[in-house]
Amino acid sequence: MANKRAPKCCVIWNERHEECSLDVLMKFKEWTHKHHLRSDVEIAEMLNITPNEARKYLDLAKMPKYDSAVLKRMKELMNES
Repeated sequence: MANKRAPKCCVIWNERHEECSLDVLMKFKEWTHKHHLRSDVEIAEMLNITPNEARKYLDLAKMPKYDSAVLKRMKELMNES
């Protein structure tokens, strides 16, 4: 005999993951390693920031703000290649 309450107890698990600035920063760091970009000056020119800021981002010492131009530029660079 089938359980009559089984359909009432069905649970649907829907997981949503929104991309945060740390996720983008980690992907960008992996992208720079994959493309053999080691120069802070070269990365800084690509992101239109200073070399010191580029080093801080790649060392994960500084986080870009969620809606910053740097974060948008990182996404654009990764999508272009």
